[in-house]
Amino acid sequence: MNLKDISSKFPRRQVLKTALTFVTGLTTTSLLSFVITKSTKPAQAIVVQRPNEFELEGKDTKIKYSIINGVPQLDYKTQKISEHFSGDQIQTLATDIGTLLTIIISRPINPDLGGNIVKLSLLIPIINLAIGTRETPVQTEAILTTQRTSGFIRTPLFGQLQSYQTIVLTGTARYR
Repeated sequence: MNLKDISSKFPRRQVLKTALTFVTGLTTTSLLSFVITKSTKPAQAIVVQRPNEFELEGKDTKIKYSIINGVPQLDYKTQKISEHFSGDQIQTLATDIGTLLTIIISRPINPDLGGNIVKLSLLIPIINLAIGTRETPVQTEAILTTQRTSGFIRTPLFGQLQSYQTIVLTGTARYR
């Protein structure tokens, strides 16, 4: 059955049309149309902007993530490390729970011998800012992953090869 098969006089036709739009994801305002009852007021466009800069802190860690001219930039600072990452050094993965950014903080000095690879994965939540609003508080998490490697010597490693440390981060998300 198609929507066009349902008479326009059928009282639930608009609800069905909106629900189909919501399920198929054809428009970004469909969710609001589905939740809010219809009124006689003229429709208004709902416009939002996404933050493109995040300043975050937690547990002796500072992270600044921004997108400048379409290129991701990430500054990572702790008491021992101060590193800048840009472009392809930042792996980006869109997920249902936000955007997951991953950087490699350190590698073994001699990969032939193996050692630890340390990665930081930062979860950037989906945030909508109303037009005219430039910033909002944000709370998220990062995960430090330490992975043991055997290198090219091919000595087998046994047991758990990855360990994790979570970092709760708070800060500000901005649109610039």
